[in-house]
Amino acid sequence: MFLKYKSVHTFEETVKLATDFIKSKGITVFSIIDHRKNADNAGLEMQNETLILFGSPVVGTLLMKENPEIGIELPSKLLIYSTNSDVYILYKDPEEFLKVYAIRESTDAIEKLKMLYKQIVEQVI
Repeated sequence: MFLKYKSVHTFEETVKLATDFIKSKGITVFSIIDHRKNADNAGLEMQNETLILFGSPVVGTLLMKENPEIGIELPSKLLIYSTNSDVYILYKDPEEFLKVYAIRESTDAIEKLKMLYKQIVEQVI
């Protein structure tokens, strides 16, 4: 299940606020993928859409040691996109990882990720 929230900021402000907040927590931003820019480069048009890939190698390693298949979900992802004048932030609910990947020992890592997503959303709504 995905969780989606409407931002009260512009698209650019939302991307900056989310990225700056992640970095302020000492968390690595591995990549920022600008889907619109890539579409433009291909001669196509689309509205703003950016994917932020971020995470902590320590937390990710703990999860992958417990179940290597969770690596498909890592690093963590945050999608910010616009539709006309509305801007949204979307991410996969980490709670699902507990069931899908049978995480039992590293539940604290999942809780930390849930809290981080909540804090990011609080920056933009």
